[in-house]
Amino acid sequence: MIAQSTTIQATQKSAGVPASDEIPLRLGSKEEFALVLKFFRGAGFDEQNVSEAGGIEDIAELGRVRWEEQNAKLQSIAPALRWCTQIFLRGLSISETETRTICGQHVLDAFKSLGLLRPSRKSPDSLVSPVWVYPVDGFVMASDRRDDPEGDIFTPAADVVFPAVYPGTLRFLKLLPEVGQGEALDLCGGSGIGALRLARSAREAVTADITERSAFFADFNARLNAAAATSLCGDLYAPVGGRQFDIITAHPPFVPAIGDNMVYRDGGATGEEVTQRIIEGLPTHLRAGGTAVILGVVRDTDQQTFEQRAFDWLGPHRDHFDMVFGLEKVLTVAEVVESMRKRGSNFGAAQATELMDRLRSFATKQFVYGALVVKRAAESINDKPIRVRITPLATFADFERLLRWRAHCRRPDLTAWILCCRPRMAPELELNARHHVKAGELIPAEFVFSIEDRLVNALRIDGWVVPLIARMDGRRTIQEIFEEARKDNELPATFTTEAFADLVRMLIERGFLIVDAS
Repeated sequence: MIAQSTTIQATQKSAGVPASDEIPLRLGSKEEFALVLKFFRGAGFDEQNVSEAGGIEDIAELGRVRWEEQNAKLQSIAPALRWCTQIFLRGLSISETETRTICGQHVLDAFKSLGLLRPSRKSPDSLVSPVWVYPVDGFVMASDRRDDPEGDIFTPAADVVFPAVYPGTLRFLKLLPEVGQGEALDLCGGSGIGALRLARSAREAVTADITERSAFFADFNARLNAAAATSLCGDLYAPVGGRQFDIITAHPPFVPAIGDNMVYRDGGATGEEVTQRIIEGLPTHLRAGGTAVILGVVRDTDQQTFEQRAFDWLGPHRDHFDMVFGLEKVLTVAEVVESMRKRGSNFGAAQATELMDRLRSFATKQFVYGALVVKRAAESINDKPIRVRITPLATFADFERLLRWRAHCRRPDLTAWILCCRPRMAPELELNARHHVKAGELIPAEFVFSIEDRLVNALRIDGWVVPLIARMDGRRTIQEIFEEARKDNELPATFTTEAFADLVRMLIERGFLIVDAS
């Protein structure tokens, strides 16, 4: 139904310069999609080759390539890859004769039938691409262009399909879990890249977006990549009715709406409206045992952190959810407003003042960028949400380890289990000691354990704790280490085995120690 309505929209426009909201693509036959994908694969149109051709280290830099400076390098690559680069990435026009020589007639016909190529308005014997096509995450994706292929005045549609190759989207993809043959739903799906990634391991992957344009592009990209992903159009959960899923993911719009609104970008009065509604829907749509992952910019207020507010949004069922917020970056309110001012053509001093006043009226303390990971339990667990610091290297596996440990800590015999476990120090663990001068000598005054790899943690400890942790090599139990230290008079008289077990629990939770929980 979506495909039909958007195809009609795309083909009923009048001739001449297309309107910015026209959908240039068409859904062709399975054979046409297969021909095009086979050509892209054979041409080596992948992240590694395109990055090398563009002189970049990471595909996230693709939008900033100065292709005119890479002409010499482009002349040295295979003709098919050079053609893909010129027409799809650079947006150049190429003669139909040359294109036919590169692609062959059948592939050329398929490109034209799908709308990936069309005749140039200014040079009818040449072809241009009305969309931006690029490789990312092992897929070939199409999204809206940032300019007109003919060089004419260009105004993007309000429901523009945002490219899937920029840093925020690539960060989102790194945080997506393996579905394990379950059912997955990606909300605010845009180009469909999230659902395509989930479809690699899901029994069924669904992407949903509020705009028909995005739903169409997502459907097109799924067919182009032969991915088993279904594209739906509607407001968040509305298209799926009362269905439940094992995985729910989202990279929602998060910019406070003001002035020149864009559907892919704006998130309501404070930027959180869409995120809040997604979280409020989890009790209805996330199965017991299921996991949700949401990446974006959200707010801490004067009264609560974001994760505390998000936990309340779950309503009366919140006691069935475990919630971890991975904080990657903190932004002041002034930084967010200034960023919007620099990027918005209709955003001046008056709009900046209006937005500052609005955010203050909502008691905004600061904005935080990161990933919220939510796990649903079958029973009431009464765990409070927590915040951890993460680096750009963090993946879903880091959150999964933490959630698994938090679930393990709910066992009634936890203290006894910890005393019998054999933890080892994490390879990334560091100990920093600060000294000061006393009686002419440098004396250790402060000890800090820290770790910064995928998660970031620091803990100030008393000096007598250091030898205890140094003994944790995976061979001795916590009980044995405690007894040895007690025998050697290394412990305060009031320090109990229960207190030691609680310290070890915290060190494992923060990633300083590694233990095999079973």
